[in-house]
Amino acid sequence: MASSVTAAAVANAANSAASPTAGAFKALSYYLAKNEVALYPKWNVYDTLYGSIPWQPNMGSTLTGTTPTPSPVLRTTFMPEVLTSFPKKDQFTVGERTEDASLGMHRFESNRFRFLSNFESFWRDHLSYAQSDIVRQIQTANNIFVRTLMYYQAPDLYISGKGLSSQLSGADVYTRKRELAQADIRKVENGGDSSTDVITGGSAGQTITVSAGNTFRNDIATGGTSAVISEVLTLKEIFKAMLVLQEDIQAPPFDRTFGGPKTSEMVKGKYVLICSTEAWSSLLWDTNLRTGTGTGAATQLAPANLNLLKDGFAGDLFGKVTAKFDPYPLRFSANGDFIAPQTVDSTTGKCIPNSNYTQISAASTTIGSHEIAFLVGADAFKTINVGPPPKEFAGKNMSAKKFYGMKWNGEVHLTDQFLIPTAVGSGVGTTDTALTAQPGDSGTELNVYGDYLKFISQAVIGGIAGDTRYCLPISFLRRRTS
Repeated sequence: MASSVTAAAVANAANSAASPTAGAFKALSYYLAKNEVALYPKWNVYDTLYGSIPWQPNMGSTLTGTTPTPSPVLRTTFMPEVLTSFPKKDQFTVGERTEDASLGMHRFESNRFRFLSNFESFWRDHLSYAQSDIVRQIQTANNIFVRTLMYYQAPDLYISGKGLSSQLSGADVYTRKRELAQADIRKVENGGDSSTDVITGGSAGQTITVSAGNTFRNDIATGGTSAVISEVLTLKEIFKAMLVLQEDIQAPPFDRTFGGPKTSEMVKGKYVLICSTEAWSSLLWDTNLRTGTGTGAATQLAPANLNLLKDGFAGDLFGKVTAKFDPYPLRFSANGDFIAPQTVDSTTGKCIPNSNYTQISAASTTIGSHEIAFLVGADAFKTINVGPPPKEFAGKNMSAKKFYGMKWNGEVHLTDQFLIPTAVGSGVGTTDTALTAQPGDSGTELNVYGDYLKFISQAVIGGIAGDTRYCLPISFLRRRTS
């Protein structure tokens, strides 16, 4: 049977009405916060790697970061003077780069739901599920923000089976991956990046759409020359991309993570591959894993352990790479359009996977058969923490005084401070228990009796580039094991 309230999500709704900033249900606060702490790690993917900037109230509108630059190694040989001679010396200067970025703010709300006097059923049927849903959406939004920076600000992209975009010839001299400034990225609206505006610092012809947008993705899917069309992701291609990070860019591996009580041993000394579970599963049958037994046969790559799973990380590839799974990876069609991962069934009202997102048909202009993974090193970005501090809640000394003195970015509140629709038509009391606005509604009034509640949250979201070369997007053609 179809649900009485259809699942829905509205992105970037206009904030046309004042919203309260705190709830009035203090008795529930600690219970809700503990649940929030437990939920955040489930959806925390990119923020684990780069969410290193602690949020502070009134921290200003601009984020400034200074990145030290080491002195270069210029020697190829070295021989000091003998002790009887006056010694020569080397002198080093450590440089620094300063990056500025404007902070953003976004608000999140659940739909209103009816308050039930029986707390147990109220928690089970309304509070628990509604809170889980808004926490999922907040953390998913923050992770997509970090991923947006990673994709658009990366100066290059590795095309599986072909190589670096910067070293290949695309459809024309303009179509190749370039780094976009955050001012350029703000022109992208929920995946719509076909803008023909010239990128910041670019020359004529170097527009958003050919530098990272729709035209560029169309070129590496089907629209360009055969030299730039993505192939499937294999262990060998991951190894080649890893060599780019390790040898050509000399990106540092990770030594810690953020947003958790402790750093996983899985990530220490390794690069991280962020991909879909589908892409990872296809590697289990990779021919490069096979050890030859016949005459002249040999293993093509060092053994890789794909079965490890700990602290949200998976596998150990070549002793150099571990993986983290993105539940909603970037997928695009043959014409370069990004595809949304979920939709709502018009008949049942249920939230279901988008079939155009899950199917594979390489030539289709509506099916997301192409995907983007990320192979990353440490310090590529720094982003603001969103979510409660897990270390505080992991301790045993949390007092009521300490709890109520805490504030965190994106904190979810329960509130009854909002307007509700009143009578329908000629003033007769409404029988619409969901209080959905209908044609003929005569007006609204304050929810003074507290019959309805909703969850609200406001988050400051922002990030700055460390060294964007340490982030390498990888485009590839999806596949399933047959």
